Amino acid sequence: MKPPAQVARQIDRFAETLDSSADRIRPENQHVTLGITNDEPSYPYERIEALRQMGAGIGAAPFDLLLDRLSIGGRSAALRPSHRIRGLLALRQEVARAMQGAGVQSRIGWAFSPHQTLFYRRSPPEQRAVAGFGWRVEDVVLICSHVGHTRHDIVGRWPLSGDRQYRLL
Repeated sequence: MKPPAQVARQIDRFAETLDSSADRIRPENQHVTLGITNDEPSYPYERIEALRQMGAGIGAAPFDLLLDRLSIGGRSAALRPSHRIRGLLALRQEVARAMQGAGVQSRIGWAFSPHQTLFYRRSPPEQRAVAGFGWRVEDVVLICSHVGHTRHDIVGRWPLSGDRQYRLL
């Protein structure tokens, strides 16, 4: 999920107030990861195509996301939601189901922990509430990250409509 451009700029300004010398995540690269695959030594054309096909099957509804908790420690600083968000959890489940249906495995050892990284640096742990940054999540994107090159390509985008239909027989 990507924040709208205006929210991404606000998040970047906030990150700068925390550490103006940190190598911040650029506004155009900010995102919240719903699923991730292992890194590949070459461009993963086949995996991207499988994931593009699965994107059309995501049936989650739009929802409001608020990142209102600052989490610093270990090697990064990030924004997180301070409480569980049903729409976010439902979308994560849809992405996991779609990935499995496309035959694409999640990165080994990865577990969903909703956050948006602000920057990387080693520092003592700190947790605190912040005023927060929110937006209406209305779509999900597929991003190909060129590891080590701070380049993210959006290779798919799907609206969240919640229009999946169910029938009880």
